[in-house]
Amino acid sequence: MASKPLTTRVAPAVHEALTALAARRRMSLAATAADLLSAAVADEDGIPQPPDGEMTAAVLRALGDVTVPGAVLHREVALQMARIVERDGRGATGAARRLMEAFDKAVQIQTRADRPPDPDISILLADLFPGR
Repeated sequence: MASKPLTTRVAPAVHEALTALAARRRMSLAATAADLLSAAVADEDGIPQPPDGEMTAAVLRALGDVTVPGAVLHREVALQMARIVERDGRGATGAARRLMEAFDKAVQIQTRADRPPDPDISILLADLFPGR
């Protein structure tokens, strides 16, 4: 199988653990690292995600009590965008803009749902003066 070279730096303890594992497997360090990386990529669910940061925590604090389905949807979008911004990965600038939009939309939808509609004056008058 064709392969591509990869160079990376690891902590000394990780290097020691990889070297020991390679010795136990009677494989080279490079082959052992390649096997482990390949297995991790094949099983994305097994790769631990980085912990959420302050941006995500702030979104959860601000939007944690939204209940209207549309607002909940926008909260989840805001959370995903906050995670992208925190990791400063590809698309972080666009994610920041979308985070603001989703946040505003969630607040707007929830506020509209929480505020009772203004009473229709003609209905009130009809109740006060039946038959007129």
